Amino acid sequence: MTTSKSTYERTLLHRCRNGNTNAFSEIVKQYQSYAYSLAIRLLWNAEDAEDAVQECFLRIWKNFASYDPERKFTTWLYTIVTNICYDMLRRRQRDTELRGKDSVDISELQHAPRNSANTADTIVQLKCLASGLPVQQRLVFILRDVQDLSVFETAEILAISENAVKSNLYYARRALRERYRQLMKQ
Repeated sequence: MTTSKSTYERTLLHRCRNGNTNAFSEIVKQYQSYAYSLAIRLLWNAEDAEDAVQECFLRIWKNFASYDPERKFTTWLYTIVTNICYDMLRRRQRDTELRGKDSVDISELQHAPRNSANTADTIVQLKCLASGLPVQQRLVFILRDVQDLSVFETAEILAISENAVKSNLYYARRALRERYRQLMKQ
């Protein structure tokens, strides 16, 4: 069954490279939720994530001729989504700096349940804590620890070395631990 799916995917991708809009519609249907899942984890804003996914598929359509069929399509998709989100995050960070606001206010978490087993509460806490990370660290953290991609895949998507992934992940985790400790002291 896996072989037939990969054959079907290869056929769809080949047809897309040749400009077949019906095949492209199938690709969008098949991978839209996959792209959105990554975008929402990187941006934590539904409207921005939807915009990122739309932009992603526009770029895919425009650049399908440059797609290398030897490369996993999902890696190419992740790379495009991540680059779009990276640009959006940098714009947000720049806008925040211009307004003179810190991107993370740990005091926002004071009223969140501290020992709750509720996953939604944990996600909110993680979102607030991670939102203040430098963009590169945040991307590495999301791809590696949240999306559970390998160091190799993360490096390929972000076009950085595996050592850079490990280094950014180390600093991101350290910063998150410190922010969490600060939160617990309040």
